[in-house]
Amino acid sequence: MVEKEQFSKKELDLHKRMKKTRFIGLLLLLPIWLQATNLQNSNNPQQLLDTSHGKAKISLLIKLSEENRGKSVYGCKQYFQKAFDLAKKNNDKNLMGLSSKSMGVSYFYWGDMQNAFKYFKKGLLYYQQSGNKEGQSNCLNNIGLVYEGRANFDSAAHYYKASCHIEKELNNIEGEATSQINLGNINYYRKNYHDALNYYYQALKSFVQTNDKNGIAMAYNSLSIIYSQTGMFKKALIYLEKARAIYSVTGNKRKLSRVLNNMADIYSDHFKEYKKAEILYDKSLEIKEDLVDKEGIALVKCNLGVLYGQMGDLSLALKYFDESKNIYQQTGNKTGLSMVYQNEGKVLQETGWFRKAIKQFQKSMAISTKVGLKSFTLSNYMGAFKCYAALGDYENFNKYFNLYEHNKDTLSENLKKIRMAEMETQYKIDTLLQQSKNLKEESEHKEIKLKRFYILTLGLSLVVVILILVLILYTRAKKETKKYKVKD
Repeated sequence: MVEKEQFSKKELDLHKRMKKTRFIGLLLLLPIWLQATNLQNSNNPQQLLDTSHGKAKISLLIKLSEENRGKSVYGCKQYFQKAFDLAKKNNDKNLMGLSSKSMGVSYFYWGDMQNAFKYFKKGLLYYQQSGNKEGQSNCLNNIGLVYEGRANFDSAAHYYKASCHIEKELNNIEGEATSQINLGNINYYRKNYHDALNYYYQALKSFVQTNDKNGIAMAYNSLSIIYSQTGMFKKALIYLEKARAIYSVTGNKRKLSRVLNNMADIYSDHFKEYKKAEILYDKSLEIKEDLVDKEGIALVKCNLGVLYGQMGDLSLALKYFDESKNIYQQTGNKTGLSMVYQNEGKVLQETGWFRKAIKQFQKSMAISTKVGLKSFTLSNYMGAFKCYAALGDYENFNKYFNLYEHNKDTLSENLKKIRMAEMETQYKIDTLLQQSKNLKEESEHKEIKLKRFYILTLGLSLVVVILILVLILYTRAKKETKKYKVKD
């Protein structure tokens, strides 16, 4: 299950047609917009709290709340409440919005989407009252992430577009690019690959122009998913390695865990290098558990279920599927739940438990057809007709086979369009990257020449000053000599 950048992504992906379903993780999406505004650094915020007042104190309380997300839920909530109450007392709508949005992010990471939605909406309201456009954009984006998790893609797209519109008004290139990544994710879910690819490339162009390393890595991760879907797995790994290298340097563990997860998907599903995949999944899961990322944990556990099913360990596979389902049921993530049911069905199918497999495909299908997960629905049709064929139930076999064939034709046509657009756009991106590199080298060369010119100019100026001083001193000495010269 590929995890998108959304992050955002992210962030978050889904699956290859005949293989295990892969899901674009919501947090691909946890793009940068889920992060609260940067606060002043302090070695010990608790000590500074006692001597701070007004806005500075509110900012420290919000920071302490965020620092407790993965340590103490109680502590996180307590610091938030103190921050919000103090902001309200001072009638500071902007900080009321920031504290509310920050609390929404905490609930999002804890998997409580109902409260996350509630606080994002509150944050949006306060930011609107204060006129803070950037804050409004952040909250709109985050609300879109919640709707995306609920598989309500129309609403998610609405909020992402609203966020993107504000970023354009603010001329915030990086913010607009992040919204484009999220819009690309929505189109990916809907199997509109051409539009998804277009959004991803637009985002990559913007990130390259602003030299946003994390943004570039985010776009690389998203593009790798499209390459996987078109069967270009080696190229997908190249993009993932690029993203991994960037996140390793920038220290973004949350997004690094997504890249590791997506690399494991390819090694597991397509290269059958199960041990390498297991190591990558374990690394990804360890990071997500450290971050208390419930949605991310659920995704990797589902992936491990798929992996152990491929390795022939059915009991361990079912254990991970159950743990993943429990988390997705708690968080209300319909897309994730549909994914787990489908993957469990595929593992049961491969082990010969056809009737049990059909039940899981039907559970997944009930969700995917209702919320519009086209790729999931197609894969469910395939799983169902294969199981009915094995059971000799040819009436149901014909039913689901015909549904699969009808939908497959449309999807195949979309894939053809992608391949063409992909090649055209990739050339432009490669050119842009090369131009950016050339401009950087040219700029560095000019800077060196400019420094040399400054040094030469300074040197010449000093020489001129010295000559002038020598001339002045010589003139004075000559006058003095004439003045005191004794005549014969």
